[in-house]
Amino acid sequence: MFKPNIIKMLNRKKELPPPPPIFNKEELIVKMNLRLLEVKSGCNFITVIDIKNPRRTWITYEYHLDVIYKVGDKQFTMLPNNYYDQSNYPLSFETQLYNRLAKVQQSINREWKREL
Repeated sequence: MFKPNIIKMLNRKKELPPPPPIFNKEELIVKMNLRLLEVKSGCNFITVIDIKNPRRTWITYEYHLDVIYKVGDKQFTMLPNNYYDQSNYPLSFETQLYNRLAKVQQSINREWKREL
């Protein structure tokens, strides 16, 4: 099995470019919340609270964001939190984020319907 060289990766961290400035945070949060309300699939819905801490991974076209959302009174951080540059992935960042949030919303409502 391949073992990564952690020291080499840490040294290479300074070479990685910063994540691309692909969104305006406040506009994106409003847009995502409106799109999620439009496809509300039950009585529970997700509200995006914050998107923060953009950082690169060891792969230059991949980066991480901490997306914090709220369901009812509980607050969660989305995992997995990796996204891809638009130039290397067929979907835009907004579409990637929306697809993940919509899946979470649908699964929450599916579980809620089972409990009834």
